[in-house]
Amino acid sequence: MYTARLTLCDGTVRNLPVTMTGNSALLAKRDLPEAVNFIDFLPDFFNTAAGTPGCFVVPSVERNGHAGEIRFFRRENQECEFECSDMPLYFRQYGDRATLAVVTGMPLDYVLIAGVRDGIYYLYPRFILDGDAADEDIEVKFFELSGRDACWQGAARRYRQYQLDRGACSPLRDRRRTFPAAGEAALGPEVRIRLAWKPVPSPVPDQTEATEPPIHVAITFRQCEAIIDEFHRQGIEHAEFCLVGWNKSGHDGRFPDLFPVEPLLGGEAALEKVIRKARNYGYLICAHTNLLDSYTIAKRWNADNCLRQRDGSIMLGGDWGGGKSRFLCPEMAHRQYAAEDMAAMRRLGFYGTHYLDVMSILEPEKCYDPRHPLSRRESAYWRGRTLALARETVGASGSEGSLDFCIGDLDYVLYTIFHLQGERPRPLIDRHIPFWHLVYHGIVHYNVCCDSVNAAIKSDRRLALLNLAWGGRPLSYFYAKFLSSGTNWMGEEDLGFTTPEQLAADVGRIKADYERFRTISDLQFEFMDDFEEAAPGVFKVVYADGSVLIFNFNADQVECDGHRIGGLSFIRV
Repeated sequence: MYTARLTLCDGTVRNLPVTMTGNSALLAKRDLPEAVNFIDFLPDFFNTAAGTPGCFVVPSVERNGHAGEIRFFRRENQECEFECSDMPLYFRQYGDRATLAVVTGMPLDYVLIAGVRDGIYYLYPRFILDGDAADEDIEVKFFELSGRDACWQGAARRYRQYQLDRGACSPLRDRRRTFPAAGEAALGPEVRIRLAWKPVPSPVPDQTEATEPPIHVAITFRQCEAIIDEFHRQGIEHAEFCLVGWNKSGHDGRFPDLFPVEPLLGGEAALEKVIRKARNYGYLICAHTNLLDSYTIAKRWNADNCLRQRDGSIMLGGDWGGGKSRFLCPEMAHRQYAAEDMAAMRRLGFYGTHYLDVMSILEPEKCYDPRHPLSRRESAYWRGRTLALARETVGASGSEGSLDFCIGDLDYVLYTIFHLQGERPRPLIDRHIPFWHLVYHGIVHYNVCCDSVNAAIKSDRRLALLNLAWGGRPLSYFYAKFLSSGTNWMGEEDLGFTTPEQLAADVGRIKADYERFRTISDLQFEFMDDFEEAAPGVFKVVYADGSVLIFNFNADQVECDGHRIGGLSFIRV
């Protein structure tokens, strides 16, 4: 049985029966009354008694968090809301069977509710309407899994197949035939170079040209050439350089404005020289831009292009280099700015994974402007169109996070999760698992988390190993630290531009990381089919082509499946 429990805006509660058709539970939008606050979609067949072997899985324990298992242990009554799912799914394993649930109707408009009450565990989606009419029918599809698939790894494989079957994404090995830059990028490290920025958070929320804070120059275009020269001198064959803060007033300087190229860095001619040098060495080189945030200092600032909330006000974003940001409506961003920006990227000579900041790390929002209203699904569509345009224009597209609403338009994810241990305690979560990585490895390439940024130079050697174990591509970042507040979410150990000797030493460590990665870089084009902890601190990863990697996170040598693996290392079987 299935019940939809509606909580109306006046606080009253009403139940509607939901009947199953095949594997689908659907509640038609025409059957919903007006002024619904939220709808709990309650399948009683998901309820599970404490003590039952098995678990629930939620796909992300918080925004930009990784998947979590909830074991059916006996514990006190409690409930938890998981407000953001990077994939629209949830899962239950019970004994030797399992069920994967995929939210196919209104997949961007719900939170997951998990809890245990009087010895019974429950898990269901709560669709948030806040008084708005439903944009589409609410629907959840259920896939029964058995045998070797009755586990979270099997659920990840099944969801991947679901995505491929419906054309939501395509394998990287196929896509590189049409977009070779996407495949080439997967063969070496991503190297982000932050060139210039203003104070963050900004001391001037609404900047003008007269009140704009000073620009800090960390690396000029000429120094950027020196970095690229050093990579070439040390024989790093494959690398992609992404220039951050090349635009007017540096990183987050005056978006959506990009031009003129920041004069303090050397100007447009010097930028073109950097691009030519990288391309002559055979490297990819791309730009970091932003079509989500907008600042009032911009010449292209237009309040009519912004995303409006229900009360008609502009939705505000964070406080960054350009001041207090205002969110652009994704449709207007695409229609008004994207084509002009991408044409400029092509004119400058960029070729690689163009990076559009924030696009895939924040949930798409509704736009209430009557001139360009958007549902969340429509908002997601326009973000995807902008990413697709970047790919079509300069070779490939990338963004910041792992939300999969635009996965078919995305080639690279800067970090699939934010931090390994999360941002806050989640009392129901018993362990984290790389669910997303089993789904999307071989479809996009990625760095695993903020912690693994600059892993090549960090003292914790486990971070680089973890990035490889979870299928990641190495990421180095010159001046990852830039916040005046000191809250450096990518870590304290950083790359900079000081002396030639220090640059050579740092690139040498990046090369060592690259040489280890290139022994398995061919697996960037294979699906990851299994991931298990074979022994404490020892993980076995199986790929669809039959390759097996065994990772040892212990300091001492271990033996696994008849193989000896040294401390803090891995082998390919």
